[in-house]
Amino acid sequence: MAEAASAEEAAPLHPGLPDEIFIWEGPFRAIASCDGLLVFAMSDCRFSLCNPATRQYARLPVPPGFVPLGMYSRSPTGEYRLLLYKFSTGPAPDAQGGSYVLVLGSGQPPRSIGCPDARELAFSLSFLFRGGLHWHKEQNERIVVFDTTTELFRHMRVPVVSRCTNLFEMDGMLGVSSFNYAAATIDIWMAQDYTSEVWCNKYHIELPVAKLTTRFGRFNTHGFGVVASSDGHLLMLLKFSDWLLQVDMDGKLVASFHCKGLAYTRFWLKQTLVSHTFFPALERYVVNAKPFI
Repeated sequence: MAEAASAEEAAPLHPGLPDEIFIWEGPFRAIASCDGLLVFAMSDCRFSLCNPATRQYARLPVPPGFVPLGMYSRSPTGEYRLLLYKFSTGPAPDAQGGSYVLVLGSGQPPRSIGCPDARELAFSLSFLFRGGLHWHKEQNERIVVFDTTTELFRHMRVPVVSRCTNLFEMDGMLGVSSFNYAAATIDIWMAQDYTSEVWCNKYHIELPVAKLTTRFGRFNTHGFGVVASSDGHLLMLLKFSDWLLQVDMDGKLVASFHCKGLAYTRFWLKQTLVSHTFFPALERYVVNAKPFI
């Protein structure tokens, strides 16, 4: 899914956040997705939720000093929850940083679950797979997993350490893509056995960067992603100047889209017409009104 946002400049900080943490400038930025729902970081440094299919929109009750790490539906209750991180604001016990869970529509404040080490996940996009939120940061030897049933964190071995990686799902398996800048290649690793953490290197893709640069302009080495299409094939999303390109596993150009300032998210959006009961309980709830009109 594409979004009109820019990371070139930093907008004002969310109140209570440390100085080195920035909110991206632009009208909005998608930061989480779950069951057809999208969580956005807004230009006013607040957070909102929308269902594009039902055109429902509301502001999320995220207190100052907190940032969402991900969204999930908790089994077996079916409640929709936000995993939040609160930044430390001082030495007092109630000012310490840590992880919190917020039940949407409950009217209750976020509940602490500890885990102060989750600070490293702040402003890193999570990937929801098999009932767990997953994160992998560059040059890290582990994947961090948050089990949405037990609401506990754990670690998972990563198959490769790279400067630029993406998590994705294909054929019910967790995948990791690794981009080699110097060689202009992408390696695809699949978790053949997720529980035992057994990985295999399934694809090695050579990108025709020189050829594409001649046609579309400068290659953005940070603008790449891997997605599985509906027919089970992998597609690479590559950013060249003002162009977003789709390239197949053979390195061949499939499609191109031109739009100045275009960026893309790493989230899948599976539309749903389900009208969630928690929506009307949220602040500034609207249907078929701004920002859809």
